[in-house]
Amino acid sequence: MNDDSRSGQRARLVVSWLVVAVLLGYGVVQTVITAAKLFTH
Repeated sequence: MNDDSRSGQRARLVVSWLVVAVLLGYGVVQTVITAAKLFTH
């Protein structure tokens, strides 16, 4: 029981960090694309 709740918490933590990483990565990619457009035009 205790191990199950711990692994569940860990799974939620990993998923939340993945979401944060994806959002940050997306923001960085958008910034790079915008910067590239500004510098190339």
